[in-house]
Amino acid sequence: MKTFLIVLVMMATADLGEDLYIIQEPKFQQPNQCVQFVQANSLMLIAKAQSEYIGRAVADIFCVPKNRLQLFLRPA
Repeated sequence: MKTFLIVLVMMATADLGEDLYIIQEPKFQQPNQCVQFVQANSLMLIAKAQSEYIGRAVADIFCVPKNRLQLFLRPA
């Protein structure tokens, strides 16, 4: 069974580029569960990511299957 995680893409900056903030809890078994959670809690998720990346805005939020998360990660 697939596990879905929430991935927030932080706005790129000239010197830092794009960063990802990955929410590992809660985990979801169905993509629609993840999407519903994000819709209901988007402000809280954005605030959490911005507290970790001070001064950076959130560019996008995705629900990603855990086994496909590697596609989002690139070597620096």
